[in-house]
Amino acid sequence: MDVQNYTYLPIFLNVEGLRVLVVGGGTVGTKRALKFIESGANVTVVSLDFSEELLDVKKKGEKRINLVKADAMTLIDVNFLEQFNIIVTATSNREVNSKLCTMAKSLNKLCNDPTDPTESSFIIPLYSIEDSIGVAVTTFGKSSLSSKFILELIKEKVLTDEVKRLVSVMGLVKEVIKSKVDDPKKRFPLYSKVFNDERFRDYVKNGQIDKSIKRVEEIIDESA
Repeated sequence: MDVQNYTYLPIFLNVEGLRVLVVGGGTVGTKRALKFIESGANVTVVSLDFSEELLDVKKKGEKRINLVKADAMTLIDVNFLEQFNIIVTATSNREVNSKLCTMAKSLNKLCNDPTDPTESSFIIPLYSIEDSIGVAVTTFGKSSLSSKFILELIKEKVLTDEVKRLVSVMGLVKEVIKSKVDDPKKRFPLYSKVFNDERFRDYVKNGQIDKSIKRVEEIIDESA
């Protein structure tokens, strides 16, 4: 058991508009850069060479990516790093990655070193976000294949249509209870009571949404 793992706090971070530096334009750097762009971040990639995928994205007019052709150790210093919120060191040189991450962390910047999780202040897990359900899995650098297997297993075995429907309906339940119960202290017990009510769950299971909401109203009235 690795005690260090317990110093990580799982967080879903909104990166829209954040400035991200990715050092390295190869396979790993490309994956990281595209993920951040996909999530709305502004990404600068520093590298001597860039993957065809990155060049293609830039060529197509993606405004959130900036490709800087330069030697990382020559270009990057404290002043350069200051302009970024998040730094990813993804070169093929572990020593360079370590030095850059150490520099970034000294500035209280979040840094991810895909080649060495022990150097990282954050880890980018394998994740899935759909139908208002976010699931992230990491094995802390031990096995990305295992992480992928676990994530797919969760999506296949746990996130069934019934579970997705339950999440959706509970969102409606929240609005109904908020509109009918002013006291926040009384709401939480009602959420639990509704969630665990057999009739409510049966209605949800069978796709009878109107009846499930009517059952919510009955539970509220019974608890008044």
